[in-house]
Amino acid sequence: MNDEDVKGRAGSPTVPVSIVSIHRPGPGLPLAAARNLGVAHTAGHPDDLLIFLDVDCLPTPDLIAAYQSAALAHPEDLLCGPVSYLPDVELDPISPDSVERLALLSEPHPARPVPASGEMITSGDHDLFWSLSFAVRRGVWDQIGGFDENFEGYGGEDTDFAWQARSTGTGLTWVGSASAFHQYHPVSSPPVEHLDDILSNGRLFAKKWGQWPMQGWLDRFETLGLVRRGSAGYEQVPLTVASVPGSHVYVRHLSSPDEDAPAIIRLPDPPPTRADAPTGAPWWPPAMLDPDWIRNCEADVFHIHFGFDAHSPAQLHAVIDALEAREIPLVYTVHDLQNPHHEDAALHSSQLDVLIPRATEVITLTRKAAEEIRQRWNIDAHVIAHPHVAELETISELGSSSLRRQEEFRLGIHLKSLRANMVGIPLLQVAAAAVAKIPGGILQVNLHHDVFDEDGPRHDPELVRYLLTSDVELHVHDYFSDRELFEYLAGLDVSLLPYRFGTHSGWMEACHDFGTRVIAPNVGCYVSQGADASYSWTRENGVWTPDADSLYSAVLSVSSGQREQVEELVNRRRSERNEIGAAHAAIYRSALAKTRS
Repeated sequence: MNDEDVKGRAGSPTVPVSIVSIHRPGPGLPLAAARNLGVAHTAGHPDDLLIFLDVDCLPTPDLIAAYQSAALAHPEDLLCGPVSYLPDVELDPISPDSVERLALLSEPHPARPVPASGEMITSGDHDLFWSLSFAVRRGVWDQIGGFDENFEGYGGEDTDFAWQARSTGTGLTWVGSASAFHQYHPVSSPPVEHLDDILSNGRLFAKKWGQWPMQGWLDRFETLGLVRRGSAGYEQVPLTVASVPGSHVYVRHLSSPDEDAPAIIRLPDPPPTRADAPTGAPWWPPAMLDPDWIRNCEADVFHIHFGFDAHSPAQLHAVIDALEAREIPLVYTVHDLQNPHHEDAALHSSQLDVLIPRATEVITLTRKAAEEIRQRWNIDAHVIAHPHVAELETISELGSSSLRRQEEFRLGIHLKSLRANMVGIPLLQVAAAAVAKIPGGILQVNLHHDVFDEDGPRHDPELVRYLLTSDVELHVHDYFSDRELFEYLAGLDVSLLPYRFGTHSGWMEACHDFGTRVIAPNVGCYVSQGADASYSWTRENGVWTPDADSLYSAVLSVSSGQREQVEELVNRRRSERNEIGAAHAAIYRSALAKTRS
């Protein structure tokens, strides 16, 4: 199931292992389909014994022999082995000695039979069947019909299988010697991260069998305020999220574009506390980051993204204190491990020292950022990719237009207002030399008036002189509208990020919306985010200079190659956003469950 490393882990020098892959089209695990596919790749004799064991379970040395003996004694039954749960301990290779140690450490499931070694218990309660460890003869499997592949994701598919078995007269026997150990991994109870699957599969089960499964979990969800009982059974209660900021395009694209009834309702940004909000950020400074606003808000979850630049650590502590007083969980997405607008990282680091440890749930955009968060704060962050930036309709429209010229190779560097992490002349010199070696190469440089104009507040005369006397195509303008930005990006072959430091890039995602390739520096997490090529920096005598060889190699590597078809790109971005929306909804529910529990 999209696990490329499984062959290396499952390989054995003595036992032949056959790996069967199943396509995983969405965020849910195709558990029913995967088990059926595994059976389809076995021999077809009715007396063959099929043994199923979940990937997080360790079999004892006697498991296979015990199931074989039980199949001889109860050939027409489903056979289940007891599975005991291990604590978070270091595991030795399975051996008779280690089995005794693990048996002392582990605890059996409190609601299921635990026959002694050598004992078999035939039970008429098929509700107790579980798919963690079971065996069945091929002929009985065919009689049952396998798992119903209409069940997708987590929950319900094994109960449906057991009820289908019962309807065919198949018994259920518990085999004491076929024991296994469930390895430790963090779990939530109830499993709020699987609520969507549980409700979807629950409806399917109820339609098929006349009642809802997983009643204990559903009761817990109802107590937590996550579901309610309606005329058609259980339905999800929409959650209200206060996002900081709420109107930013990143936040707007955290919900699925295909939802009929949104599971998440995001509060609009209140009017900012200042009348002179900057261009492109009409929500700044965010009024939600005020304890008084929090004391009177109607939010289930509070989600901070950015906008806290002007808040001291003490002020952020006060914000979180107000949230905790209201029992509103904080979710924090770490977009920046270093603020790209500030040379001095001290303030931002001190802000992270408040937000990350005190958040109920932490999210970030790349695995590399998650690794740094784990190293610095010993906290495991959820990794959820950045969604598309342009609207899907705009991606389709501009992607279908011929804004690129086939005879050109147009590389763009947008210096904007030359913020703190951007480098001008040294990068432009190296980039110009690299582009000149590519047939049809054009270096397009864009710059805002506040840097170019003599009376501009950020005027850089040295940069302007260089641009006016160099072989670049210079475009000077004010802040782009969204439409202007997207047309600009769709007309480039490549965008080169002129960053000396930083973490993630929404700009990169906007480029990828239109098939524009991105060359990024190998700093921060840009490469981990999905840059198409990268270059490195060198520093001598306090001066940062891009490495010419790595930059030319990057330019050369992205100067040719086929682009993704527009329809495929739009479908992929839509699918990614659906997964992103589902992941955020699951995290919100998890945060709420932790707080309300």
